[in-house]
Amino acid sequence: MILTLAIGILLSTAHNNNAETPTQHAPTALRCGTPHVLQALDAASALGPEHLRLKLVQDRRIAQHILLTPSGHFRVHYDTEGRHAVPPTDDDSNGIPDYIDLAATVLDSTWILEVEQLGYKPPPSDKGLGGGDEYDIYIVELSGSAYGFTHPDALAATTSSYIRIDNNFTDQRYQKTHGLDALRVTIAHEFHHAIQFGYYAPGAGNWWQESTSTWMEEVAYPHINDYLQYLIHFLGEPQRALNSGLPGKNHTYGSAIFSLFLDQRYGRELNRLIWEEVGQRKSVNLDHFDHVIRQVEPGGLGVVMGEFAVWNYFTNNRYRDPYYAEGNLYPTVPTRDIAVDAEAVVRDTSRVDATGSVYLRLTPQLRAGGVDLFFDANQGAWRRHLLLVGPDSISAQLVSEPTVRVTGWDQFDEIVLVATSAERTGLAYQHFFTAQFDPSLTDPNQPAALATLLKPNYPNPFRPSQHPHTRLAFDLAFPSRETRLALFTANGTLVWEQDLGERAARQDHAVLWDGRNATGNLVASGIYHLLLETDGTAAKRTIAVVRD
Repeated sequence: MILTLAIGILLSTAHNNNAETPTQHAPTALRCGTPHVLQALDAASALGPEHLRLKLVQDRRIAQHILLTPSGHFRVHYDTEGRHAVPPTDDDSNGIPDYIDLAATVLDSTWILEVEQLGYKPPPSDKGLGGGDEYDIYIVELSGSAYGFTHPDALAATTSSYIRIDNNFTDQRYQKTHGLDALRVTIAHEFHHAIQFGYYAPGAGNWWQESTSTWMEEVAYPHINDYLQYLIHFLGEPQRALNSGLPGKNHTYGSAIFSLFLDQRYGRELNRLIWEEVGQRKSVNLDHFDHVIRQVEPGGLGVVMGEFAVWNYFTNNRYRDPYYAEGNLYPTVPTRDIAVDAEAVVRDTSRVDATGSVYLRLTPQLRAGGVDLFFDANQGAWRRHLLLVGPDSISAQLVSEPTVRVTGWDQFDEIVLVATSAERTGLAYQHFFTAQFDPSLTDPNQPAALATLLKPNYPNPFRPSQHPHTRLAFDLAFPSRETRLALFTANGTLVWEQDLGERAARQDHAVLWDGRNATGNLVASGIYHLLLETDGTAAKRTIAVVRD
């Protein structure tokens, strides 16, 4: 604990030291130094109120220059000589370094976004501690110790503050995002901390502070995507509690995906409403989240966490609409893969913390039949969803009974039971799971295919200017482990192909084609030959394309 606090103090005063932060403590730049500032102030407070007062005063430095931003909301403190100097480039010859010009522009636009458009309260006033009523921004050399710090002026439930950000973001420890893009997202992130300190400032709220500040980067600059690097630290441990991240650790930054989920699923204002409730209660207890969420979801936080877990499954190569807008860029959550053989009963058990989830995954592997799934938990409340993922469709069904039966399972690529703890506190809630395969559980509503054939595409002729795609449908009389569709010109030149992998024996498999070739260009008008290849068989049909 003493070492942790010492590192926190070291990082919080990095801009006052001539030596860089030792690399053994900071091999890469922290996303945000604010949690370490709060730890350092807690340590100073333990030494007595006078030591804390001196600590708070000495951390505001006197800079060589001051610039008031055009909006009048910010006072920017910066140097042009010495260790803390900003890059001297001044392309517009206005006497102000371009780095400071850009910082001023970004600061003013950030105020417009977060205060005027999203409706958050402005940060509390510092009553002129930095030389005026404006919010103070100190541009300093942070030596790669962090992208920025938001420094409270007091240890209290709410407090004024000031921000320190790096003077160039060129240190080698700014790896993922650096330079001017780092300046942009850091301002969006740290200014949101300044706003948060007007609602609830203590370090006990760190996970929610970092979750929403990292989310705010994406709101302000969706093209930069700095937040992506942290998601693996959250999605990679789905069994952990939503609020379990330690101050300054990557799990807290990765929890930005929860703020993104609330934004995209329920609307952007929900995060602000939660902050308002936290500000009134002066606590980040999840009961307060539940109270606010019930305004948009009557089932409360437990229902939301269940759906959140479903969204988190459909990322990367599992991505499907209508889940995360950038879900194809996210890492995948780990699954507990259940191997079901013959008619033997397969059993599994694991534990998750409150709000955590487990993903139990089965792959039919083209075997006809079905499966009975049984889930039992001897403690706590749970939300369970059954995901039926087919080649061209998905179904996410809420499961209320302990046992669920899946018939005709070979029509699906995978079957996933997502179990989420609906508790708000507590650790290691245990569950028990069994699965039993039954070859007699075929789907009575799924007629068998009489032959392997390609059906007429629809619409035909296909007019790309009028239709977004044409549907390529086919039946399989037998299961196929290697399935491929390919399109050729009249003279045999390959235009487009798609490897469909394993497909079950059934009617009406389907693929959508948008009229583009392998390079993404629309094909010319004409007659094309469509070829279906399966294990040992082939079928073909012609397609007419008309370019208007």
